[in-house]
Parts: sequence; structure tokens; C-alpha cells
Amino acid sequence: MFGPSHYVPILRWKQAERFALRHLHEEDRKRITPLIELTPTIFESRKTASRDAIPVDPAHVLEQQAKHLLEACGNSPFFLDLRHVTAEVSRERGKVHALEYLAEIGRNYRLKLVPVAGLSRTKEYQASLAGVVKADKRGSCLRITPAEILHVDFASTVRAFLKSLHLDPECVHLLIDYEAHDPGAPSSQALLAAMPNLNEWQTISVASGAFPPDLQGFQPGNRKIPRNDWLAWKKALAQNKDRLRKPTFSDYTIQYGLYKEPVEGCNPSVSIRYTLDEEWLIMRGEAVRGKADSNHNEERPGREQWNAHAQLLCDDDNLFYGESFSWGDAFIREKSVHTEDHGSPEIWLRAGINHHMTVVSRQISSLSFA
Repeated sequence: MFGPSHYVPILRWKQAERFALRHLHEEDRKRITPLIELTPTIFESRKTASRDAIPVDPAHVLEQQAKHLLEACGNSPFFLDLRHVTAEVSRERGKVHALEYLAEIGRNYRLKLVPVAGLSRTKEYQASLAGVVKADKRGSCLRITPAEILHVDFASTVRAFLKSLHLDPECVHLLIDYEAHDPGAPSSQALLAAMPNLNEWQTISVASGAFPPDLQGFQPGNRKIPRNDWLAWKKALAQNKDRLRKPTFSDYTIQYGLYKEPVEGCNPSVSIRYTLDEEWLIMRGEAVRGKADSNHNEERPGREQWNAHAQLLCDDDNLFYGESFSWGDAFIREKSVHTEDHGSPEIWLRAGINHHMTVVSRQISSLSFA
């Protein structure tokens, strides 16, 4: 399906990620197979003006998600992981897991979804996955951790997994997932060397996320931090003395590798996350809302900080990639000129993720893998 010249971004399926993927240039989209994670928040009850919670219908939610997937992915392949989701949908034959129901809807849209499995998923999840694999015949993606690979029973566990799905390694995409980048973790080369049937898997990707959990530890101003996930992957390729199979690069874009939801009612800073060749540029501003007490409200710079960040970025030819580089860069340029419209945290994250995926896909395509 693909090799090391490809890119597998891991996207938690919220509005920013959806639009970032949807707005990729076509030539960049062809070099990307995203791994999409649905989050449990889409099934949460909606609050009304009277603060009464209205339960959501899981079937309706999944139907909407199928439409979003079609808009962003079209009929291109993508990996779909519902490891954070436990929702079920009632059918005539009983309840089915959200994965199975979404796959059913996806067939109507001709979505080329490849379900993601794990070695420790629930019985309900594994049963639904087996049904999807049998019906769609697109195999599966097996997402495993370094700890699982180094376990003494790993080889026999993988054999049992493949047997349960009636699959050979040739039908399975392997994703070794470090989640949050850890310089002290076993190297990817060590993990690949421990992998049974290394050359038989359909694809092999190595994922990690080096972006920090949030920007709370950064003072207002501009700062660069290294893209250690990208640098580690390139270093592993350069040090591949044993001529092991070269893995595909996978990351969590400009998000933290471990899944967590923002604190409800948080007051995020007005900031830009901008990917450079080997670093991220963090342009951190003040939080929008100031502290308030019974006597006064603290005055702070507001959303116009985004426009000021954009102006500074666009004025630096050594940093800014140019408005034609990606949809995200065109957005940044526009906000540097039209300062009356500031945007929102979601749309600035959308621009940053879109720019990041464009940078990575083009970096990888320019490398030599001889």
C-alpha cells in the first residue's frame, strides 16, 4: 500500500483536524494515509440554554461522522480507530459497537476505511472488528506499543491475533506507537529487530508525538522547540546498519501524543503553533480572558494578538513558508492583512495542523530511501 516515502498523521477527529485534512493540496493528500481517532466527547449530552442536558442518539452521531469522513477523505484509504469509544447502536439483531455501525454506513459512501486493532481491546471491540474485516476485506491496522513488542509472549500473542481475524501479516498494517516521545525508550531499530515476520507485513509505521501537552509552561513571546519525533525517525533511518525494513513516519502533528481532553472552561492563550524544518515555532500570547474580581476586570490583549503574530511571522522570510505553500499559510497571510477578523482557537489550530501535514509530507517525499 505504501512505504517510507509516505506519511501517517494521527488525527483526533475534531473540527480542526477534519478541516485541516480536507484542505490539503491534492498532491500532498496523495502522500498521506491518516489514522483517525474518534473521541468520546462526540457522544456527550448537549447542554441547552436552560442547562438541561439532551442525550444524543449514537446512530445519528455516527451518521454525521461518516459524512465528515467522506468530506475529508473522499474515497482514499484511511485507518479508523475507535479505541476511546464504547458507544453502541441498537439494531434489530441487538446492539452493535460503534465501529461496526460506522463501517456499515461507510459502505454506502464507499469509504475505504481500514479498522485499527490492538492486542488488549475489549471483546466487544474485537468482535466488531472481526466482522468489519470479514465484510470489507481490506485487512486491519494493528497498533502496538514498545512494551507489548518487548513482552516475552509477544510473538505468540500476535499469532493468536492474526488467527482470530483469519489474516496473514500481508493483510495487516503494523503501527508501532510510542505515543508521547521518550528519548529513553527502546529505539525503533530494536523494536523492528524484535518483530516477527518483519518483511511480511503490508506496511510498517512508527509513531510518536513530541509536541508538549499544552503551552502553559511557555512565557508569552516566541520560542522554538525541536521536533524530536521527526529527528529521531530520521536518525534511525541513517543508523539502519542492519538494513532492516524502513518504517513509515507517523506523528500526532502539533498535538500531544497522549490523549486527554482540555479542561472544561479553560482560558487558552492566543498562540500560533508553526512547524519548521526541524523545530516548532511557538508564538504565545496572553490568555483572552483576564482575571476578574468584584471590583474590576483585569485588562489583557485580546484576540487581535493572533493578527499581530501573523504579521510578525509573514514578515520573516526565514520562517514563513509563503501563502501558496498550504491552506494554513494562506489563512495566516490573510489574518496578517485583514486584522478586523481575528479567528478562534479552533481555526488557528486547523491552520497549524494543515501546515504541519504539508511540511511533513513534502519533507518525506524529498528524502532518498535507497
